[in-house]
Amino acid sequence: MFRVKKNIVIPVFIILLLSLSILISNAAADSLIIHFIDVGQADSIFIQLPNSQTMLIDGGNNGDGSLIINYIKGLKKSNNKIDYLIGTHPHEDHIGGLDDIINEFDIGRVFMPKVSHSSKTFEDLMLAIRDNGLKISAAQVGQTIFNDDNIDLKAVILSPGRDSYDELNNYSVVIRLVYGDTTYLFTGDAEGLVENELLRQQLDLKANVLKVAHHGSSSSTGERFLKAVAPQYAVISVGKDNSYGHPSQLIIDRLQRDNIKIYRTDRQGTIIASSDGNKIKFNKEELVMDSNVLRDTGVYLSMVTLTGSVESVVISNNTADTVNLSNWKLVSEVGGQEYIFPKGTEIPAQGQLKVVSGRGAKAEQPGVILWNNSYIWNNDGDPAVLYAPSGQLVSRFPREE
Repeated sequence: MFRVKKNIVIPVFIILLLSLSILISNAAADSLIIHFIDVGQADSIFIQLPNSQTMLIDGGNNGDGSLIINYIKGLKKSNNKIDYLIGTHPHEDHIGGLDDIINEFDIGRVFMPKVSHSSKTFEDLMLAIRDNGLKISAAQVGQTIFNDDNIDLKAVILSPGRDSYDELNNYSVVIRLVYGDTTYLFTGDAEGLVENELLRQQLDLKANVLKVAHHGSSSSTGERFLKAVAPQYAVISVGKDNSYGHPSQLIIDRLQRDNIKIYRTDRQGTIIASSDGNKIKFNKEELVMDSNVLRDTGVYLSMVTLTGSVESVVISNNTADTVNLSNWKLVSEVGGQEYIFPKGTEIPAQGQLKVVSGRGAKAEQPGVILWNNSYIWNNDGDPAVLYAPSGQLVSRFPREE
């Protein structure tokens, strides 16, 4: 009968332990970890890549530099180098802390859109880049930040797609990151104009995780764009009780309608997503929010007419009582434009109220309100949405089946 000698049992055991240790170490090294750092009403995303490199997208407000530095240095697998640093656009809430970060870490490549700003914040950033001997790579559509075929890891810039925009937000560097079977879309503050550009270019926008643009403002995350991305998870970087009203209830409702799991820094602090290239895990549970849809109120959007020189939206009251619409809100869902009903606006029992806009629009009779003489609605079929002052969704036209 064959017997294993006692003096070789211990070495075999040690070899097994070492093999297990190596497997665990490799598993940890193969993880993609994305930190959506809680910097209030600002953005900062630190990414630990599975090839041991790192990327930082934005640096919060001016006062957030030390917070971000301490956060990165406090990580178990932290180092003193940031291989890829991206300033999505020159607004203070995105580049404010980058000068401190550049002065603290060894920086590899810097990507920014080709646009300047007159602010002291932007000047401080440029000085930090110059003083540290760095050069800026002008971000443009189609540019590859990195591509590691060995582990199926790639980051590509999808926007900006042109040299000039009227709105600084639209210069935002939009990045799609792929690791294995998982994808991530980082959007800065890109608004509907950029989203429509991306849709027209027919780029691959699909992503498991969407960093919701512009802190959840209604100016971004349009319905067609959201359907093209088709995310499972949405992360909103936003400040608690901010003066902008972010995130917009319109966007929250839109995400909830599509059964997208929502994470918010204002309610949950720093959000961490990690992946082995197959599955994605979060350090927090998804937010479970009460439905914001008011049902059977008797007030509803009954008609939207978008032809000719006058656009009109009809709101009907199917109840036996007069309904006060003071501070209710009518929203053009695609364009994100909002009309807030002035104090004292009412719809009589079993009556209607018409809101008109367009070059030929007038309010010369009772029951008609002039929004303005510009064209508000998208004639290809822009849904109209009505909200109560609490932010609850009252009605949508066309109604979803």
